[in-house]
Amino acid sequence: MFVLDAAGTVIHASDEFAAHLGADAAALRGRPLSGFVADGDWPDVRGTLDAVRRASGWENHRCRCRLSGGSGGTAARATEAEADVEIEFSPYPGGDGGGGDDGGEGDGCRAPGSDTERVVGSLCREPSEPTTARLHTERDRFDHLFDLIDDAVIEFEIVGIEPVVRAVNPGFETVFGYDAAEVRGESLNDFIVPPDADDEAVDFDQRTADGKANHAIVTRQTAWGRREFLYRGIPYSRGDGKQYGFSIYSDITSQRRAREHLQVLQRVLRHNLRNEMNVVLGMAEEIREATTDPRVDHAAVRIAKHTETLLRVSEKARTAAAVLDDQRPDEVVDATETVRAVVEPRRTRFPAATFDLDLPPSLPVAVGPKLAQALANVVENALEHTPDDVTVRIEAKRCENDATLRVSDDGDGIPEIEWAAVFGDEDITQLSHGSGLGLWVVKWVVESAGGRVDYDRRDGWSTVELTLPLADEARF
Repeated sequence: MFVLDAAGTVIHASDEFAAHLGADAAALRGRPLSGFVADGDWPDVRGTLDAVRRASGWENHRCRCRLSGGSGGTAARATEAEADVEIEFSPYPGGDGGGGDDGGEGDGCRAPGSDTERVVGSLCREPSEPTTARLHTERDRFDHLFDLIDDAVIEFEIVGIEPVVRAVNPGFETVFGYDAAEVRGESLNDFIVPPDADDEAVDFDQRTADGKANHAIVTRQTAWGRREFLYRGIPYSRGDGKQYGFSIYSDITSQRRAREHLQVLQRVLRHNLRNEMNVVLGMAEEIREATTDPRVDHAAVRIAKHTETLLRVSEKARTAAAVLDDQRPDEVVDATETVRAVVEPRRTRFPAATFDLDLPPSLPVAVGPKLAQALANVVENALEHTPDDVTVRIEAKRCENDATLRVSDDGDGIPEIEWAAVFGDEDITQLSHGSGLGLWVVKWVVESAGGRVDYDRRDGWSTVELTLPLADEARF
């Protein structure tokens, strides 16, 4: 047991408490309790003491902390550097007449200040060694994650309506450019929330105070200017009647700007390319009609042919952009129906080709409508770059929790430089952008759904295999 005055100074300590700290009782008197409490735990202890002092009646409050003997005591027994304990704080008995008529003056407890501001502390039963070890392990694991994660992490307490910083990790200092000492104890919003985002921040803080999590894309102020972040807010409580939380900020400024730049460039390039190539194609036709020179006619034919190739590339780029910009969640589609819907119109367009289908009656997969675009690119690749009488085999089947779609053809196969760039480690700048772009669309669609694309060339047959997640209702 020990007694604290209004300033939190030890004015009395029992031999048992002193022995727990490995010190003499006399050496503890006159020293602040904060000197025995681990730095990270003192805010909890101080909050519990304040709760006892503010109570209108007799209320006990408990908190858990790590205690050590500090540097001023004389060791009475060997102890660990820090001990994890639970302390119960109670009002000083002399404050309401319950502890005698002199408030304990006879036992040396009297010190300047009102009895009502004094607090009695007593150690509760210590956690068992396994529990203590587990608590230390969990704390160590959290501290390790907190310190080493690259994202900015802030631990704060909601005070009134403000998130007051209690701790920040090194990632915060790196990302936002503010020192930990500069922001600790201050409102987080004053440092990182731009003026035009005040209302948004207040809404987030209110949700934290209500015990609700937050998740949003936000703009925040750093020491070097505004940046965009993926923000996650996680509320938690310590059992002291206060509300705390963690804010995690992942800087996504570069990714979002790169995406925006790419979208603008794609739209401008596709629009200009299509318009200009249509002009070139029209002029090539005019030249053919106006000339009687075979060499000029031949040149005009080649111009038209290459112009049509560029227009097809532009159209594939448009399709690829549409696929990538489609942010709708995956839906359940029937792979069997999708295969038939892709193949049927191509029977007319490629009358010399043979289509050999081996499909189950139904095969629900969790990919969505984009599967049709991906499959169409695979089939078109098998038809456009092979002899007219090519045979295309399409097989679909279930395999545990996945579905597989295999598209094979007996043509010359995908050029090595293309499939190595898409399916291997070849430099993508060597990609042949005509057919290769379609293969990239296939890869992006399938992988975005959690699937996989493989390619194999064997015994004169080329096979592109799509592995897709089965829809939940289709799983065994």
